[in-house]
Amino acid sequence: MSHKYRALGTLLTGLALLNAPAASAQKAPKASKAAAVAKATPDYFPAADMMTIGVYYYPEAWPESQWARDFANMRKLGLEFVHMGEFAWGLYEPQEGKYSLDWLERAVKLASQAGLKVVLCTPSAAPPVWLAENHPETMMVSAQGRRQAHGTREQGNWSSPLFRQYVAKINTQLAQRFGQNPAVVGWQIDNELSHYGRQFSYDDFSKTKFQAWLKQKYGTIDNLNRDWGNVFWSQLYQNFEQIRIPNPDELVATPNPHALLDFERWFADEAADYIREQAATLRQHSRHQWVTTNHMATHRDVNPALTRKDVDITTWTVYPVHGEVFPENGPLGFRLGNGAMLGFMHDFTRPLNGYSGVMELQPGQVNWGDVNPQPLPGAVHMWLMHAFGSGANLICSYRYRQPRAGSELYHYGFVGPDGVTPLPGGLEYAQAMREVTQLRQLRKPNATMPARHAARRTALLYNVDNRFDLDNQTSTTRWNSMGHLLRYYRGLKTLNCPVDVITEDQDFSKYPFVVAPAYQLLDKTLVDRWTAYVQNGGHLVLSVRTGQKDRRGMLWEGLWAMPILDLIGAKFNDRPFDMLPGQVKGQVTAAAKKYDWGSWGEQLVPNAGTNVLATYADQFYAGAAAVVTRKLGKGTVTYVGAESLAGDLERDVLRQVYAAANVAVENLPDQLMVNWRDGFWVATNFTSSKQAVPAPASAKLLVGTRELEPGGVAVWQE
Repeated sequence: MSHKYRALGTLLTGLALLNAPAASAQKAPKASKAAAVAKATPDYFPAADMMTIGVYYYPEAWPESQWARDFANMRKLGLEFVHMGEFAWGLYEPQEGKYSLDWLERAVKLASQAGLKVVLCTPSAAPPVWLAENHPETMMVSAQGRRQAHGTREQGNWSSPLFRQYVAKINTQLAQRFGQNPAVVGWQIDNELSHYGRQFSYDDFSKTKFQAWLKQKYGTIDNLNRDWGNVFWSQLYQNFEQIRIPNPDELVATPNPHALLDFERWFADEAADYIREQAATLRQHSRHQWVTTNHMATHRDVNPALTRKDVDITTWTVYPVHGEVFPENGPLGFRLGNGAMLGFMHDFTRPLNGYSGVMELQPGQVNWGDVNPQPLPGAVHMWLMHAFGSGANLICSYRYRQPRAGSELYHYGFVGPDGVTPLPGGLEYAQAMREVTQLRQLRKPNATMPARHAARRTALLYNVDNRFDLDNQTSTTRWNSMGHLLRYYRGLKTLNCPVDVITEDQDFSKYPFVVAPAYQLLDKTLVDRWTAYVQNGGHLVLSVRTGQKDRRGMLWEGLWAMPILDLIGAKFNDRPFDMLPGQVKGQVTAAAKKYDWGSWGEQLVPNAGTNVLATYADQFYAGAAAVVTRKLGKGTVTYVGAESLAGDLERDVLRQVYAAANVAVENLPDQLMVNWRDGFWVATNFTSSKQAVPAPASAKLLVGTRELEPGGVAVWQE
């Protein structure tokens, strides 16, 4: 069926849904004996439900006479929960110390009566005008030294003790009022926690807290001077109070990279502390509700790994289509989004504490991109089912009704601004919810991952500190840290490997394969762990820039990347790396195949017993090794010293690693994403062409057909 007729059929189905009797209410999860403890239990997200779907709603924006109708129509679309309140501080507390929560209680009651569970939010992302006017010191300060004013969002300063006090007061009022309300199943802290566009606050509170963090870390100013290399450019300090936040707008030359690295570490810690503090306030008055915060997809400044123990489910925000081109998807990439980026975030958040989801996923066209194209018909449904296949427990969309006022009035919702006309994306959410409901009946509770799939289970090792350091000293405009990670993630998914994106403090010894791309900062402890992992039978893949610096961001006083040389069985020559300017391409040759590169290339000198998998085909170092591999104990270690332009070198090297380990892999097109969960295989087509579903002939297709259009979905059991 063409997209045009499929969209028309979906629209007619949705119109019928909104005029049909409401579905029966879903019961809220019962509180267990463990409800007295702060952390979540599996009862919050029952395994049998697999995934639940909800939507943002702003009762404060619409006449109260329409609330019951809107909630009833959400249930007719099959939605199971509604999300409210993250921008309502000015209504919760219209005057300092004067609280108005009755309207919210009425909205919660109506939602519950319609059969919806409720997720409430702390409102710290949008401080009220009286706070800015009465206490301007609670607002952040820009890099230019300008105090931010009321009139937008995220202008509050997390490091202001007074701002935190006011946040705690309103959160206490909310938690006392709703913390025991059985209709409220969860809380979201803040909203997309960040100061947008890396607009750090350069105020005195932040500076003082940064100085205290440095003093605790270093102990003495001499230690800091040493580890920051402050003899360079005479940057020496006599005491911690002299240290300012590294601010490019007040410095003639570039900031000290070690100071910048530590500031970004402090900022991530400060954000985590802010989340932790709000979670603690909620839990003082709530015992049966889960807590989360919605991180921004692939955003590096606020690190979800730091709060894995403070939240019950790790959720994030993503808008797959907002004007980016995504050429790896083909000509329709700008309408489909990037399956690798979505998959990376699913596979990163899921292992953090076992529960994950997307708290904000677009239902259609947005308004805030440089260009705002329509998603391809079917793409919204595909994103939802890709999340399902990736193991998400929860998906929520922003928003139910398209607004009539404000800066996002051109942002699509499930229904138009009249509140009743269904829009295509909302109907695709309803389609996904129907399919999940049907799949619940077919779920096999004791399903285990097929052995052939489990044999290629892979950990992608990720450290936000490395992204800080790589981004701060890229050395070339062609380097993209996240793009480099995604080259390896895309390669793994074309082999149909189940991937967990894990951090260093997680156990990677249980994975047959570990890939650590561009792991620039490391220490002897990590290298020893890698070595033991390989000796015990693991297969390790490292890539460019790995091991160049210690944890301080300093080069080693020794051979280039000294700590990893014994591990990889090679050293780097006297010109260890090269970068090509502009659109200049170099070539690497492996097994008679040539690969283009341009961003980063390292020249390796293998030791005896180390095999060369690829060499440079041109430049003055033609013939030098670009990729090497060796056996070590029961396992192997492979080092990829070049970043290819298309990611094809990385994919083919990975294929060789699995082949050498006698593990069978598949050969999927890039951006045809295949995942397994709960006994179901889920294929989602992010490519711009038709794709055959990689299901055996004996498999029973439960959703979709054996040939997928762009944006298509198939689900099957074997």
